[in-house]
Amino acid sequence: MRKTKFAIAVVLACGASPALAQDATQPSVPSRYTFTRVDDGFLRLDNNSGQIAFCSPHSVGWACQAVPEDRAALEKEIARLQDEVASLKKEVAALREPLPPRPPADLTPPGTNGDAKILREDLERARVAVENAWRRLVDMIVNFQKDMMHKS
Repeated sequence: MRKTKFAIAVVLACGASPALAQDATQPSVPSRYTFTRVDDGFLRLDNNSGQIAFCSPHSVGWACQAVPEDRAALEKEIARLQDEVASLKKEVAALREPLPPRPPADLTPPGTNGDAKILREDLERARVAVENAWRRLVDMIVNFQKDMMHKS
């Protein structure tokens, strides 16, 4: 991981100053590879494909190994983010659509269609229920007082 970060930093440094490596008398001829010195060898940048390789001396000569990059994971994340952006755009478009028209509100005053008769019946039932509850409460209090008088 550390080598990968270092490799990227080196590549960026090389890309920022390609003119420093060229001689002023030589014409600018693009080469396929760009080499940069690192601690144990060289980093090789393929100018055509962008692939980075680490080149180091071995017992039989020099060998270059490709620097691993997690390109598949990056492409998968890019695809996921593109799908998410598409779904969010659909949501925004749906939210911007005008709302369907609401049905007109019923503004007729209550009691014009027999509602008053139903209301009177409900009030009468409620009055009877409260009256019955009050009578039971009074009867319970009277019975309680009688019981207390007999016990004393």
